[in-house]
Amino acid sequence: MLSKVKFFSSSFLLLFFLCCFGQQKELSQMDSDYLIDLDGNKETSIPFSAYFNNPKTIILETGKECLIGFVNDFQVLDDRIYVLDILYAKSLNVFDMDGHFIRKIGSLGQEPGEYISLVDFTIDTENRFIYLLDYGKRVHKYDLNGQYVSTITPQITRSNIKYIQYYKSKLYLSVEAYTSALSDNMLLESDLNGKILSGTLSLIYDKGWGGRLSKGYSFFMSRLNDTPRYARLFMDYIVTVGKEITPYIKLKSNSLSTGKDFEDFQNGGISRTGMERAIANFSKIHNVHSFIENDDYVIFKYQHGLNKYITVILHKKTGEARLTSYFSNDLIFKSDNAGFNKKFVFSDSKGAYEIMDHYNLEIFLKSIRNNEIVPGLDRLDELLQLEEDANPVIFYYEYK
Repeated sequence: MLSKVKFFSSSFLLLFFLCCFGQQKELSQMDSDYLIDLDGNKETSIPFSAYFNNPKTIILETGKECLIGFVNDFQVLDDRIYVLDILYAKSLNVFDMDGHFIRKIGSLGQEPGEYISLVDFTIDTENRFIYLLDYGKRVHKYDLNGQYVSTITPQITRSNIKYIQYYKSKLYLSVEAYTSALSDNMLLESDLNGKILSGTLSLIYDKGWGGRLSKGYSFFMSRLNDTPRYARLFMDYIVTVGKEITPYIKLKSNSLSTGKDFEDFQNGGISRTGMERAIANFSKIHNVHSFIENDDYVIFKYQHGLNKYITVILHKKTGEARLTSYFSNDLIFKSDNAGFNKKFVFSDSKGAYEIMDHYNLEIFLKSIRNNEIVPGLDRLDELLQLEEDANPVIFYYEYK
């Protein structure tokens, strides 16, 4: 038996664990669709207008029933916007494309159809159902009108479910073990009755990090696209989710984290809380997020150190990637405004959604009042009336 978390960087040990515990073929032995060298030349700035046009403003209604403090996830289906806030609203709120509040899905409580603590959600677009992850242990199923259908209790042990993803009549569960071994699977495949069908992606692919740090972003990306993608905080890969987990994008850099980084943290005698704080700020590349995708491009961000975020734009047809420390939103701002850590939250085949909440919204409203916004911005008069504590503002951009 393996003991609690120990961190190794040896490729020999990686192969050993994969073989002994029946893991699928090692990712490094499989061809990835794309390879991106993160040490390549970085452009000073790339404008939004090179890839998007026609920004549309969506002002989410602010009201007692639908106050949003933080957006944990955001999905759009059939002209309905689904906004998950697990910290403040503690609910999944539904808005129309003009931002008007429609309903909540489920409610707090312990009766059938109620939840104790929301964690994540996913949508079955084929059969028109919503699945809400409750307390990391069970999954509640609703129709799109919010009518409760049933509850699923996945058959997992010594683990909590952190994120869920529906895909082709299966639920994919991103799990975190209470005590971790390198052989632990990070991703489980479940049927819709909760039976675990398979496990994959050994913890060693996340360099042995068994912590609960998630930066507030889901590990599942390209949520409603065919197919979904997945990446943990310290993985060198963005993988494709499905019957087999395959490497979609391999990341290459001299600054990628290693198993030794976490071994050093552990040997330094730092507490678990202290480790999470230290790892959140450490100088290596980590935290792929703000991921959007269409037939032509993949765009995402990653973090390098404490406050450095790099945007990657992959041209899928050529395999070439552009990197920049500043993806300049010239569709909204008259000039560069580096005060924003802009975040894409969702994309479909036609466009992408960017969110301004919390700190960003306050800065944005000041920019409007200082006349730093491009003339003729959609719904500018309404934006001028917003207060800093208003619900988030969403910008939808069409792909060029």
